[in-house]
Amino acid sequence: MENAVQITLSDELLDALTQSIKEAVKEELPKYQDSFQKDWLSTEEVMEMLNVSRRTLQNYRDEGEISYFQKGRKILYPREGIEEFLRKNTTKAYR
Repeated sequence: MENAVQITLSDELLDALTQSIKEAVKEELPKYQDSFQKDWLSTEEVMEMLNVSRRTLQNYRDEGEISYFQKGRKILYPREGIEEFLRKNTTKAYR
């Protein structure tokens, strides 16, 4: 036998509860969106970060030097992958 609880709310109380939930979601959602957006970079951001042209960036992709995600024409680069590429290709100072 299943245990069930049924709660009956007035339309007024249901509307107030719904509005409170919407406001809470609106307040919290940007925190998660910012986190996701920071984890992935656009082509323009990577070009600026690496100080390379669009064609050079494409060459890096074609040669498997950097990882990326592509959906249709949109290409995104994982920040960690770009940072790893920079670490691998950084030459240490001799002095």
